[in-house]
Amino acid sequence: MKKPEYLLTLFGVILKLTSCECYQYNVTVPKGCLVFNESSFIPWDNPYNIISQEAAMVVETVVGALLVPLLFLISVPCNLLNMLVFWKQGIKERVNLCLFCLSLVDFLHVLNRFVVNVDRLRPPFTEEIGPVFEFIVHHKLIGFRTFSVLSGFYSMLISCDRCLCVVSPLRSQTMFKTRTTAVVLVLASMVIVTLSFLVALRWDLTCVYHSDTNTTSKVVYTSKFYAQNRRYMDVLSFLVATFQPFIYTTVIFVTTIVTSVKLKQMAAWREKTSSCVMSSREVALTRTLIAISVLYLICSVPKIISGMAIITVPDYSFNGRYYNFTRLLLSILDLASIVNATFNFCVYWSMGSRFRETLSQIVRC
Repeated sequence: MKKPEYLLTLFGVILKLTSCECYQYNVTVPKGCLVFNESSFIPWDNPYNIISQEAAMVVETVVGALLVPLLFLISVPCNLLNMLVFWKQGIKERVNLCLFCLSLVDFLHVLNRFVVNVDRLRPPFTEEIGPVFEFIVHHKLIGFRTFSVLSGFYSMLISCDRCLCVVSPLRSQTMFKTRTTAVVLVLASMVIVTLSFLVALRWDLTCVYHSDTNTTSKVVYTSKFYAQNRRYMDVLSFLVATFQPFIYTTVIFVTTIVTSVKLKQMAAWREKTSSCVMSSREVALTRTLIAISVLYLICSVPKIISGMAIITVPDYSFNGRYYNFTRLLLSILDLASIVNATFNFCVYWSMGSRFRETLSQIVRC
């Protein structure tokens, strides 16, 4: 072997012995950890991220440590009062039953989001994953996000019921009775909850070892169950996270427009003929439920954006290059759903005279 070739070979051996890949074998790597060397891009440090890690953490901290607890303190008593009012008015009425169930799932949704974010109430506020969130993900309790989906389904059912009452009052009384509505609520809730907990099997926590800094961290990562059933889990995730919210929002949008147009036509007909197709109480109730639907549609905008991103952007995930944007948008999505669950009370109070009367009786008692 010639001298230059010998020196080049020796230099290559030395370089390989001192490289990061070989260094990994000289340290103790925690069992079960994924190893990232200096040349690997971890999701939040990917150079193609459109949002920096610092920006995503600031938004998450403001939402989780400030806005969620504040809305929790407002939403819990408001939804409890909603349930008391509708219970006192009688859940044997179909609308009261739906509104009672809507307030119940809104209460549970806000409670769940507060528990998920409770780690951020402990300094340091920017902690990535705390013990509570770790327990939730590890035991697949992340499926309790289904309360948000249930809220959308109940809102859709209320919007459809009111639309049918305005378009065909007699048919609505014969087609949907209170008992039928209760059966639909129970069966649909069971299906939605089951699907959501199946989707929760997709995620797990994993340990990541950083060879350049000799440190470890915990991140949310796809589970072994997902790797073994990827095709079915992708279809199920699309059904729960994208298809259902899109259907609920579309149906609510269409029925709200139809109800509003029909209500205006009835008002004009009433002025011309002095005849009343619907009582003033029914008209007030219809307007209140329209306002509830409009509030849901406004708060569903982040959910629709997220659903479109899942379909059109492959890297919009916890494993893709847009990891930070995924975190930021999910924080805004959670905040919007909590806002919707909180301010329904304001709509009931401002537009429902019967609601105010019943609430005054409860407060006096």
